Order: sequence, then structure tokens, then C-alpha cells
Amino acid sequence: MDETDPVVAELVSSARNVRAEMVTHLLHSDDPHAARLGRAIQEIQRSRSRSSPMKPSDEGCVIDPITHDPAW
Repeated sequence: MDETDPVVAELVSSARNVRAEMVTHLLHSDDPHAARLGRAIQEIQRSRSRSSPMKPSDEGCVIDPITHDPAW
């Protein structure tokens, strides 16, 4: 998946708007995939808070080139 793909942009945009309660629920899930998703969303939300509003951050868009894992 290309980092400039509109689908990736939509996923990152959606992750930034996930409620804190949902992220907490995912992080504490017994399902490893759900917990991993929670960690990825949390990192995307943290990267937004660290970035300047004048210069958007691309940290949340880093994807493993082999597995296409967004939490890489």
C-alpha cells in the first residue's frame, strides 16, 4: 500500500478521531490484533499532538514495506 494512497489517508484521519474510551478498550483486549490496533491508533493520536499545526506529521503513515503493517 502506497503511503500517498487515499485509503491510507482516510485510515489515519479516522484513527485521529477515535474516542479515548475505544482506544482503551482495544488496548486492554485479549485479542492481540485488537490490542495492536489500539497501539497503532494511540501512536497516530500522539504523533498529531507532537506535530505543529503548520507542518503536518507523516509519522502515522509509516508502513512496513514487506508486510504492509501500519504499526511497524
